[in-house]
Amino acid sequence: DVKVEPCSDCITIAKLMAGKQTYAGKTIKVKGQVTKYNSGIMGKNWVHIQDGSEFNGSFDLTITTDITTSVGETIAVEGKIILDKDFGYGYFYEVLMEDGKAVLSQ
Repeated sequence: DVKVEPCSDCITIAKLMAGKQTYAGKTIKVKGQVTKYNSGIMGKNWVHIQDGSEFNGSFDLTITTDITTSVGETIAVEGKIILDKDFGYGYFYEVLMEDGKAVLSQ
């Protein structure tokens, strides 16, 4: 039951998923609630966020980042969108934000 108001220059997760080809390789901003956080995997922290929007069952965005956060926190992040990233070992991401940086939401 996540509901996060997007910032004025943010993309909702639903809009990102619906237009993923449009955003591929581009830097965008998103705002969401942290639903999962794993630190220090392959030299990055892995953050899953949700904003309450969804497109065809996709409602969760995974972000690789240096940000330290915790589950339940609401964050705004800017990073580059990568499609169809396969790390092997069953870790495949249809949409992934890489090198997310914390930004102020407006």
